[in-house]
Amino acid sequence: MNNELLCILRGRLLLVTVFAVLGALSKILGSLLYGSRALFVDALTSIANLVALFTALYYLSESMKPPDTDHPFGHMRLRYGGIAAILSIYMFIAGFSAATLYYSSHGYRVEEGSAYAAIIGAAFYAAAIAFSRNLDESIRVYAGFTASELVEASIVVPSAWLGYAKGYLFDLVGATIILLYLFYEAVETHRHLVRAIADISPPSRVYEEVKREARLRGLIPVAIRLRMIDERHCSGDMTVRPQKGITPDIADVLADEVTEELRQRGCDIVIHIDYSKPWIQCKETSSKSST
Repeated sequence: MNNELLCILRGRLLLVTVFAVLGALSKILGSLLYGSRALFVDALTSIANLVALFTALYYLSESMKPPDTDHPFGHMRLRYGGIAAILSIYMFIAGFSAATLYYSSHGYRVEEGSAYAAIIGAAFYAAAIAFSRNLDESIRVYAGFTASELVEASIVVPSAWLGYAKGYLFDLVGATIILLYLFYEAVETHRHLVRAIADISPPSRVYEEVKREARLRGLIPVAIRLRMIDERHCSGDMTVRPQKGITPDIADVLADEVTEELRQRGCDIVIHIDYSKPWIQCKETSSKSST
């Protein structure tokens, strides 16, 4: 990553952080001053949102470290620690919110300012989401939870207003809807995390690129195993057989060229050269290709 791109990334992350802090403060102060439980649950998610942001940024920073003895394939998967932390934080908030709503079911007072505080907070979060676009995957997962702040605001505003005008039950219903939506977002994030760490294969086009680079250098792929490290990088191994006339020392040099070319494209592959019956394999592969 060049310095100019890194500066742009840091600048956008700073803006995301500033707008998220302002959005959280608006909702937290509004919930304390105006009594809406819908806004209170929304404010709790805002606090969790801030903690999740700083956690995601920490793990993103850790994932950018170069490979070392303990992490020969690099630290890229550490960014998923941020996603796991986000999930844990939001589940804790969901449990606390559920307990709060239970103890508030006997009645409380909602004031008019709750709706206005929700609108102001939503405006700040909309700006945070805008600057989260096209950033790292872990930040985009954070942005997905931040987008829920806008959904929550669309619930808080009418429920808080009705709670003020008609009675607290309207506000309590809005708070319950936000809580259910929070559980839904947690389930979706869990699915995303499981998929990310499940060692799934890359798209077929990646396999085709690997085969093409090998064949261009006279190495016939026999077997390939690839897995995704994250959404942009893969690793694995490939067994090849050299075409007729390629000596073992030349085959080693060609295999190194393929490895380096693929590494630059984000795929770290170990190549094994099989010298058993290379001419027969080449002939069989060519025959299959012609059909």
